[in-house]
Amino acid sequence: MNSILSGDMCLELKGVERSEAGLQGCASSRDCTLHCLASAEKLPLICIRGTRGIGKTHQLMQMGQLLTSQKGERAIYVNLNHFYFSSHTIYHFAKGFYHEGGRILLLDQVFKYPGWAGELMQCRKELPELIIVFTASSVMTLEEEYPELKGEMKICDLHGFSYREYLNNHYNLSLPTVTIDQIFSDYQSIEKMVRRQVDPWLALDGYISKGYYPHREEAVLFAEDLAKNMNMLLEVDLVYIRQIAPTYLPKLRKLLYLVSGQRDGVTNVSSLSEAIDTSRATVMNYLKYLSDARLIRLIYKEGGEYPKKPDRVFLNDTNILRVIREEEPQPLLEAKTLFLASVLDAGLEVNLADESGVDFLINGQLPVRFICKGVRRRSTPSDTLNILCSDEVNGDIAGVPIWMFGLLY
Repeated sequence: MNSILSGDMCLELKGVERSEAGLQGCASSRDCTLHCLASAEKLPLICIRGTRGIGKTHQLMQMGQLLTSQKGERAIYVNLNHFYFSSHTIYHFAKGFYHEGGRILLLDQVFKYPGWAGELMQCRKELPELIIVFTASSVMTLEEEYPELKGEMKICDLHGFSYREYLNNHYNLSLPTVTIDQIFSDYQSIEKMVRRQVDPWLALDGYISKGYYPHREEAVLFAEDLAKNMNMLLEVDLVYIRQIAPTYLPKLRKLLYLVSGQRDGVTNVSSLSEAIDTSRATVMNYLKYLSDARLIRLIYKEGGEYPKKPDRVFLNDTNILRVIREEEPQPLLEAKTLFLASVLDAGLEVNLADESGVDFLINGQLPVRFICKGVRRRSTPSDTLNILCSDEVNGDIAGVPIWMFGLLY
């Protein structure tokens, strides 16, 4: 076992700095990591779930380092895609590591290993002091697919960087998070606080273009890298986990492209089914797959949810929007995509509003509408909060600048 643990397939964490520190925007310990660590005592199975390119492996390493520092225990990282695991089990490896004093096991890419859930439960029962942290694809609906893990595992969903995290890391700031109630009640004070440290409008385009996903400093081909990760998500994760035949991938790609160009997120399922030559039911399944993969967001009116037809469909984030539709800038669509990513990733609810002159409802009770230059709007209820798409509409219109919702997490 000693030879295996010291081989190339394993990486023992000893508190040294990792090469991933070169990733732009990757703080040494994101809030999500610290929240997950709080669960390690009661639920020693911790899952870091996220889409490709979002930084799961980096966060896995960071969590291992923090656990090692806190507990003074031995930690080791291993990728389950290694050929070793084609003829050896997770339990066999974990047991050997455990008997040699290891107490923190970091497992990457569990979806590549058949029967992983049962073996983690075996480790949980027979190796009681072992903490296992593992990564999972965003395509994996763990709560539904692995009921045996219910109550035994803490799932930490890793989203992209907020605008606050982007500003803090790029400008060496310490901007605090704000609550949605603070934005509604006192956005003027928040704006003054931020403007004393940075020009948030000036920095916003960089975030919209390539601030949601971590990337290396030398990654000048960000759009190409993101497109590659999106294709890998479709070609590997969806095919492997959802058992989609590769011959249907062109339809999925076309559907994603068509959705990205829908005006204001309005989606006609019948038109889409004709465009990709498949049934309405299959289109709905594909939309769900793309939503699970965190490539799109399905937005409903209050009370609506899948399998009902979504009332609006938006891309997951503005980085994806810029990559897919770089030749067609749409300020209102970008603003709504940015808003949804900021608010939904912060754990709040957003529904399409029924009321005329209102765009969305936050948590079922906070109405908002968007004000963009050159876009005519209907009159709106007095309690509706205006969201300003750019600094060009600040003028005589009172409202919250779109970037402020990026301070929610």
